[in-house]
Amino acid sequence: MMLNFILKQLESFPTATFTESELTRICKPTFQSFKKEKYISLIKYDPEKEPYYSSVLGDSGNERFIRKKNGRYYAYSSEDPDVDPIPVAKEDLNRYMFSLDKFFVRIRSANKIEGPLERIKGGYFYIGYKLYDACRVGLIFVPKIGDGKFVKFVGLKKLCKDDDILVVFTPASKIDGIMMNFNLQNCKIVPATLASSLDSKTFKLPIEKLISGVQESQAEITELDKKKDKDYKAHDYKCYDKVHIPARVPLKRSNEIEVNGHTIRIGDSLFKLFLRFAVELKKKQDGWVNRHALGSEGIIGDVDKFQVYSNLRTALRGSLLKKDGQDFIEADGSKRYRISTHPDFITYDRKKLLNHPDSSIRELAKKLPRK
Repeated sequence: MMLNFILKQLESFPTATFTESELTRICKPTFQSFKKEKYISLIKYDPEKEPYYSSVLGDSGNERFIRKKNGRYYAYSSEDPDVDPIPVAKEDLNRYMFSLDKFFVRIRSANKIEGPLERIKGGYFYIGYKLYDACRVGLIFVPKIGDGKFVKFVGLKKLCKDDDILVVFTPASKIDGIMMNFNLQNCKIVPATLASSLDSKTFKLPIEKLISGVQESQAEITELDKKKDKDYKAHDYKCYDKVHIPARVPLKRSNEIEVNGHTIRIGDSLFKLFLRFAVELKKKQDGWVNRHALGSEGIIGDVDKFQVYSNLRTALRGSLLKKDGQDFIEADGSKRYRISTHPDFITYDRKKLLNHPDSSIRELAKKLPRK
């Protein structure tokens, strides 16, 4: 509740300050926690040199001035000298300012956000980015959009050229209007509010949920850590598909493979070829297998015929994210083939594979890492 109160106030007054008494009335433990974490810091000022307003005094927040008398502070009416002064506690005079910088540092840590935290002209913040499969999601904070919302949002997208999707957080006000939201979605811009999105206990943001509306498929949204991102750059994988081999007991030489959550069935010969590619991908991250090696190992019958690769691509194509079998079962033009996705995206039940009725498949299963 305190965080939402602060965010709403900052949206109306970007330089807003808060008295200790108003914050502790909302939640004293949260106030103490925010002070300890330095999200709020005490401001030094002379209360006798500034006007004083407080609805707590029971006069609708009329202007008063502070004077110290006999070691205590009193609020005197600025309009009527005959009105009795009201004693003011130290907590009513202590003012705190909210630190967006430290606040965003905590958000970055809780959500494993990469890149620099940067201030942008106008009170904006570039919070950083996260990697989800083939897309980079940039996160920006805007204190207030005001007029020309669409133009400002699109301007931010142009500013963040390396980000495929941009999530723009405002403090508390939502962007209304069906057409406005439709146009933003087409530009891959997602408006959101920190007040409604942020978990105030964990500081987690539902980024995957927020960007799901601008992705082609929910299955595409998988966070890439730094290692996977490095692997993609090093080995130039073409796809982000995820495959699980449950190794259920096959019926009539039919084997199940789960591709991006969709179950497909392929015969033993295609399954054997797929498993051989999986073994190589797990063993050596580049995953390339020479077709002559496939022939000498008995995985394929004739090394000069290419129908088997086409058949495997066709079997998988409908469940692939890009519906492109040639990208997923990739050829390099030098008689080599591979599964072109990250090795961690290929999972399997090794124990069940070791009990497969086909002895050659059992032998391949032995070469798979135990995990």
